[in-house]
Amino acid sequence: MVTNKMAKYNRVTIIGVGLIGGSIGLALKKRHLAKEVIGVFRRASTLKRALKRKTIDKGTLSVAEGVKAADIIVIATPVSFIPKMAAEAAGHAKKGAIITDAGSTKKWIVAKTEKATAKRKTLFVGAHPMAGSEHAGVEFATAGLLEGSPCIVTKTGRTDKLALNKIINFWQALGAKVSVMSPAAHDRSIALISHLPHLAAFSLAAAVPVKDIAYAAEGFKDTTRVASSDPELWADIFLSNKKEVLRSGRMFEKRLRELSIALARGNRSQVVKFLGSAKSKRDKFTQPLL
Repeated sequence: MVTNKMAKYNRVTIIGVGLIGGSIGLALKKRHLAKEVIGVFRRASTLKRALKRKTIDKGTLSVAEGVKAADIIVIATPVSFIPKMAAEAAGHAKKGAIITDAGSTKKWIVAKTEKATAKRKTLFVGAHPMAGSEHAGVEFATAGLLEGSPCIVTKTGRTDKLALNKIINFWQALGAKVSVMSPAAHDRSIALISHLPHLAAFSLAAAVPVKDIAYAAEGFKDTTRVASSDPELWADIFLSNKKEVLRSGRMFEKRLRELSIALARGNRSQVVKFLGSAKSKRDKFTQPLL
């Protein structure tokens, strides 16, 4: 527990202490941002692992107990659980508490959660820290996971301005680079730079026969790395952003078709032009353009 009088928050509660939630907890503690970090869990076994990793100060299986007296409540559960968890947390949180989340889609989550918390005494500001890996679980959490990573904070007509600024400051204090946009704009961009790469990686891994994978080297490993991600988690993400994921998929299919036609025609100059254009774009990449 942090005793530093300069701590920004008396209590921060994290609902869902896995890779992202655990990393948030470790960052809060490392940076002395909260006097107390509380974790809310579904399973006692996960609670024990989180305490062992020292990602939190205390843990509970009760949402009501966990959010009591919290200044900030972070929901880092799988996407499909976020609106329900936010509604439950809002029913037990103190007046003025701010709820944020770490979900990979925003339009569906924000619409559901704003509706669920509208009559409560709490405030909600959606967020998406663009950090993580193909691994899941609190055992993979690190204090530096968010450092230098983009984090999108969403703003709607219902967003409280003071709460928005506080949540921007919260993610910045954890080391993230914050951008503000609408939930719809978030979902369009993230479908292209995050959801589509996962869709392509899963599809590529599924397309290659097992007998051929035995000969695969670093190229296949690098290209399909995120296909080792949790299928349940990513099914929720794809389905909750279905419209934009399908749109990005059609864009990918169009480019793949262009390359395939050039190959079928034996048009070397067109193939080189296509590959060169793609290489140039990839070579300029440092961080997602938000």
